[in-house]
Amino acid sequence: MDAPEALREFLSYVVANLIDHPQQATIAIGNNVNGAITYRVQLAQEDVRHVIGKNGMTISAIRSLLNTAAAKHGIKISLKVGSAREEDAEAAGLMANG
Repeated sequence: MDAPEALREFLSYVVANLIDHPQQATIAIGNNVNGAITYRVQLAQEDVRHVIGKNGMTISAIRSLLNTAAAKHGIKISLKVGSAREEDAEAAGLMANG
C-alpha cells in the first residue's frame, strides 16, 4: 500500500469513529496546484461538526497527525472537510458565475 492510500485509510478510520453516519462519508484524493495530495472528506451535514470539533480543535489534531505521517513519507497533504450539501451549493455557485 502506498503512502497516500495508507493516509486515506487512517483518515477513514478516525473520521468513521467520530461520526454518526459513516455510510454517508466519502474521501476523495486528488492533487492541488502546489503538488500536495488533497483529501476531501464529504459527510452528512450533521456529522461535519463532530469532525471539526469545538473551535476547530478536532480537525486541527487530525491535520497534525496526517501532516506528521505524510512528512515521514516526504509528501505534503491538504485536508478539506464539508458536507455534500455544501459541495452542491459550491458547484451551483460556480455554474452560475461561469
